[in-house]
Amino acid sequence: MDDLKANYIKILQEVEALRASKNKIKGKPTPDELAEAKKIKEELKDKEEKLKEAKELLEKTQKEKRNTPAPDVPVGKGEEDNLIIKTVGEIPKFDFPIKDHLEIGEALDILDVKKAGVVSGSRFGYFKGKGAELEFGLMYYAFRKLIKKGFVGMIPPHMVRTDIEEKMGYTASGNLENAYYALPQDDLILISSSEHSVVPYHIGETIDIDKLPIRYVNYSTCFRREAGTYGKDTRGLLRVHNFNKVEMNVFTQADEKISDAMCEEMLAIQEEIISELGLPYQIVKNCTGDLPQPNRRMYDINVWFPSQNKYREVTSCSNCTDYQAKRLQIKNVHILNGTATVDRMVLAIMENFQQADGTFAIPKILHPILNL
Repeated sequence: MDDLKANYIKILQEVEALRASKNKIKGKPTPDELAEAKKIKEELKDKEEKLKEAKELLEKTQKEKRNTPAPDVPVGKGEEDNLIIKTVGEIPKFDFPIKDHLEIGEALDILDVKKAGVVSGSRFGYFKGKGAELEFGLMYYAFRKLIKKGFVGMIPPHMVRTDIEEKMGYTASGNLENAYYALPQDDLILISSSEHSVVPYHIGETIDIDKLPIRYVNYSTCFRREAGTYGKDTRGLLRVHNFNKVEMNVFTQADEKISDAMCEEMLAIQEEIISELGLPYQIVKNCTGDLPQPNRRMYDINVWFPSQNKYREVTSCSNCTDYQAKRLQIKNVHILNGTATVDRMVLAIMENFQQADGTFAIPKILHPILNL
């Protein structure tokens, strides 16, 4: 990076020197001055082309440069190298054949992927009737819980300008590269989480330290292109192109100790939500190869899915320090994001609390919201 910047500055200085020499030739030039001007023009054309290339390479490299992982982040290549740091709750045991969420949902007429396939194609679904109520009830429960903890509610735009999306830091990495939906004719990107439109809410601002931390809890529909096949993931609603989410976005002082402490606080809130729902879960610390480009650190919480006999991700909690802040010119802050709840938790509730008669129990924490 330093070599590329030094090379760009060197070529820029050469270009400026040639332009200055060119501007010195005034009035009616002599034959020698004409020859010199021609030589400068040719050399300037060549140098300006090299300057353009150097600038593009520097900007590309700057966009692709990732945040520096925290010293305690495990080194690894991908998800398989993440470190399990906590396991909570008992895995449910059933004395009847286990069904997955789709089989349960179709039998109860609360999920429909067949009609969604006709209307929208693969990896879409309908939440119907009591399924739609459960979906909204879960989202409202998490939203209200965070409001009571001092978070400011936000329902943000579901589209952002292309340049804003680039400043968020995900598009040049494997995290969202070729995975977001774009509307090129309008220069807009559909958000993959509310972070992408809530974090830029403070673009260009210098945040007063006395106002920190600033905490937002956001509800949004999210859009993400899911390509390829993933075995059982292609069935049901585990991997879909659009989903609903309640998310936390927090701005803290620009201090790693303070923002890392906030990351732990947000993780504890996530645990509280999943525990109140009664779902068995694991917390994993993501390794270097599984960190999105903007992240200093990230934790995932994976919930047990009986039909798959494994834990599956439902939340993540990330400290991006000043990576996004610098790109968005937001001064004096570190920025964090964390899932509060997402559609996938509805599916986990259906599977973990399924009963022999084909129904499933609703977590007690949701009973008042759903008038049960």
